[in-house]
Amino acid sequence: MHAPTFVDVWQLLDDADRARLAEIDETQSEILTFLRTTPIEDVDAPMFSELQVERLRVYRGALERSGAAEEDTQAAASA
Repeated sequence: MHAPTFVDVWQLLDDADRARLAEIDETQSEILTFLRTTPIEDVDAPMFSELQVERLRVYRGALERSGAAEEDTQAAASA
């Protein structure tokens, strides 16, 4: 078993996954722009780790769906 590359996982993403990743990117960009232009005191923004955990959740979901589909294919082939 090898660790999947970014390319491997990207090919497994569906439209909803890509849309969610785009939302996460947009949120991160908005936060960074806000921090660049606003005093940092009293900034109410999600933690960086929260965004990364959400991004990882999207990737893991795609991998799990792929694994389930692969198991279904193998089960059908052996039946």
